[in-house]
Amino acid sequence: ISNQCSPLPCDEVGYKYCIDGQADYKCICKAGWQGERCEEDRNECEDLNGGCSQRCSNLPGSYRCLCEDGYFMHSNKRDCGGRNSLEKKLLMNLKMLLMERKICLLLTEHNFFSVHACVYVDECAENVCTQLCVNSPGSYRCYCDGKKGFKLSKDMKTCE
Repeated sequence: ISNQCSPLPCDEVGYKYCIDGQADYKCICKAGWQGERCEEDRNECEDLNGGCSQRCSNLPGSYRCLCEDGYFMHSNKRDCGGRNSLEKKLLMNLKMLLMERKICLLLTEHNFFSVHACVYVDECAENVCTQLCVNSPGSYRCYCDGKKGFKLSKDMKTCE
């Protein structure tokens, strides 16, 4: 059987090299390309925004990070900096400090914020479950002792 990589079955732009097999071939793609013949551009921006701190622009076989108006690109070509980035970092640190002290901070899109008391509700304190109740922020879950043959009923609160 002749060389399956000649003529080239792979996409000329996206392939790195072609592996000849017995009556078969395999196209090995360059970074940023995918598909059986390496014909599809992989959109790196769909995966965690390409690692960009602000905007990601997909390009054929590649991508580029972009900064919003008023920001500049750092030397790592992923992170943006500027006057506003320091303000946001300070506000995030303030938000974490207030949350630790059970004070909630609501940050608006214009960097204004309002302070509210955080209300933590223990739903299990109301004895909503017949056996075991596990509380979580804004919710709870009931459990039954399976070793003793109990199962959670359809109401998700009582054990049968």
